[in-house]
Amino acid sequence: MTAAPTPSPSGTRPRVVVTTSWDDGHRLDPRLAALLDKHRIAGTFYIAPRNREFAPADRLPAAGIRELAERYEIGGHTLTHQRLPQLPDPVARDEIRDGKDALEDAVGGPVTSFCYPRGEYTEAHVRFAHEAGFTLARTVRRSSLLPGPALETVTTVNAYAHRVDGPLALRLAGRRPWTAARLYLEWDQLALRWFALCLRHGGVFHLWGHSWEVDARRDWLRLERVLGHIAGRPDVSYVPNRDLVEAGA
Repeated sequence: MTAAPTPSPSGTRPRVVVTTSWDDGHRLDPRLAALLDKHRIAGTFYIAPRNREFAPADRLPAAGIRELAERYEIGGHTLTHQRLPQLPDPVARDEIRDGKDALEDAVGGPVTSFCYPRGEYTEAHVRFAHEAGFTLARTVRRSSLLPGPALETVTTVNAYAHRVDGPLALRLAGRRPWTAARLYLEWDQLALRWFALCLRHGGVFHLWGHSWEVDARRDWLRLERVLGHIAGRPDVSYVPNRDLVEAGA
């Protein structure tokens, strides 16, 4: 388990920041945005505008991207959602830059955060993201309340139960087996445990996922449970991913 932030001095309340991000803005289930709206949770939607995994008719059109941008941050996700390490460097550089340009044309403003497709990247891709003008880039590494370097930020929990999380669940459960089993099997319980740690120690609670996975696993109630629990707290800052840099997080 990644270490939590250093506790605040006695008598002061630790700073808590909440952000969420969603890697499927190019094929968005409207129920996701509706839940974020309902609970007033900030979110960033990472979009590959010409994602080659979907037919053009199944992609979110430019008008839909503009509409989404009125409520949420839009982030870069390359142009066609290819696996960057499998591309020659010049092609990978173009994928990152051209995806950004296409999104900025759609939203009519700057796009400053980025997510590496499938979380796969090299040092060269970090450099390309910086050269393209991104100030924040997100990975898919999990289990942290410390976001890390601005162009390689990590996350806290994925809206998906990972079958490699047994040791993590056991540690978070204080080695109580029945509690650990629940954290292992139910990602919403894992998320609530991480949020409790964030309230206690401070840091950034970063939830991310894909609406199609939530739907495939019939996890909408789990997602709503988490969003409802973390929402509306007066001592918590709710920010899109791009603001993590300004927040000093």
